[in-house]
Amino acid sequence: MEEIEVPQYFICPISLQIMRDPVTAITGITYDRESIEQWLFNNKNTTCPVSKQLLPRDSDLTPNHTLRRLIQAWCTQNASLGIVRIPTPKPPLQKIQVLKLLNNLHNHKSLVQLELLAAENERNRKCLLEAGVPRAMIIFIINCYRKRQIQKGLQEALSILQFFKIPKNEVSLTTQ
Repeated sequence: MEEIEVPQYFICPISLQIMRDPVTAITGITYDRESIEQWLFNNKNTTCPVSKQLLPRDSDLTPNHTLRRLIQAWCTQNASLGIVRIPTPKPPLQKIQVLKLLNNLHNHKSLVQLELLAAENERNRKCLLEAGVPRAMIIFIINCYRKRQIQKGLQEALSILQFFKIPKNEVSLTTQ
């Protein structure tokens, strides 16, 4: 079987795999989104893995659309050799989408959707946190308790909360 030479700039410096969703850090180094997000958020690292420069916690990762298209074109060109084309990534979750779901909490489907979004990735959890989902879930649970209603959304609300570390002051604000 013929060995396929993958262009080096298609390879993520962390995973050493072909990048599926290339993003560039403020240091100018490009990584696969999943790998760099795991490096930064799950492993709590604060430096760029390649340059060792400090990465601010709130620094954005910029999608590298050109590199993604080059990788996709290369995959298509090498399909006959068994290379599978990488899919186009889903657009990132937007705060407005989360707020619409929060405004519709009486609908069980909204709670299920929030739970799926929280489970999907760290980027979604960050967006959900910024939109106030943990506080909304606590209020939802308290209201269920006060009304003595064990709604079918209670399980989902509790499940959503497992994804977040909720500050004590946030809990005390919601119980007043």
